[in-house]
Amino acid sequence: MKRFQQKLTQSLNRGTLVMKRYKVHHVFFWTAYFTFWVWVYKGLYQDVNQLFWVTAFYTISNACMYYISQYLLIPRLLNSNKPFLFVLSFIILANVLSVFMYFGISLALASDLRRMFSASFIQIFMIYFSSNIFTGAILLSVKGFFAYRKNLRREELKEKERIESELNFLKSQVNPHFLFNAINSIYVLIKIDPDKASETLIKLSNLLRSQLYEFTINSIDIQQELEYVENYIELEKIRKGERLQVIFERGEGLKNFSIAPLLLIPFLENCFKHLSSYKDQANIVKIKIDFLKGDLSAYFYNTKENGQKKKTDQTVGGIGLKNIQRRLELQYPKRHQLKIQEHSDFFEVKLLIKIDSHED
Repeated sequence: MKRFQQKLTQSLNRGTLVMKRYKVHHVFFWTAYFTFWVWVYKGLYQDVNQLFWVTAFYTISNACMYYISQYLLIPRLLNSNKPFLFVLSFIILANVLSVFMYFGISLALASDLRRMFSASFIQIFMIYFSSNIFTGAILLSVKGFFAYRKNLRREELKEKERIESELNFLKSQVNPHFLFNAINSIYVLIKIDPDKASETLIKLSNLLRSQLYEFTINSIDIQQELEYVENYIELEKIRKGERLQVIFERGEGLKNFSIAPLLLIPFLENCFKHLSSYKDQANIVKIKIDFLKGDLSAYFYNTKENGQKKKTDQTVGGIGLKNIQRRLELQYPKRHQLKIQEHSDFFEVKLLIKIDSHED
């Protein structure tokens, strides 16, 4: 209860502070507005009292035009999808305030009114009417522009938070998915080769340490990702033994830029997941990664048996690849190309990502 009261008090204090700033800004603006018209009219009126009241009526009329439109007409008519009624009410308001200006300024000028204005009543009225319409439209447009900008920033922030939340969820799926496969492999090795199981467990601990301490951020250096790829490959080599042949080619341009963490692992994991299990020939995994002219290219290839096709069809769209496809859409929108192909005896993935200069 006490914490609730403290939070409520803090919220009220913040609200009061915002209102105070809001009022100060408005007072400052209308003071400057009044001063501007005093400076404009000072050559027309020698009498200071007349100058003050003429400018005061002018400023009050324009201010009423703005505030009544902003806080009455717009919320009740324009925001309620009644544009015709809003325009009609806006014009009527301008007429009423123009009459107010005419008689107010007439009283301020008294007998000098006819001398100062040689035009007819209609002409004078139209000057005031145009002033109210123009000033009201300009101020409402400026207010609308800043409100639009503020709303746009709010929506962008919401979208950013939504994307970050989804990315964190997707990244959190990578760890359990990989961990499940690794633990299952170690379980099998314990019965077959305890020493190899121990070595595999050490490799796994290194990978998990990297995930825990290095991959909780939005981007990492490409060398860190490649090191993780190498450790993963070593882990699979230990698990699968001599039947596995891995070809890992790294380009010379792979330096001085960052990528999203764990971006390449799902493709690598998919290679081993759907790898053939030949006994009379090599089971091959090929990985080629390079960086050229701002483009990161990655190629993944693995052999597969003809009998695997039906099973693979059911699992290719599993958590791993669906996860990474969504991550690519969120983190590299319109900056990536992903091509996944399954053939009778091999499976391949081609990935191309355009790296922005700020990611270097």
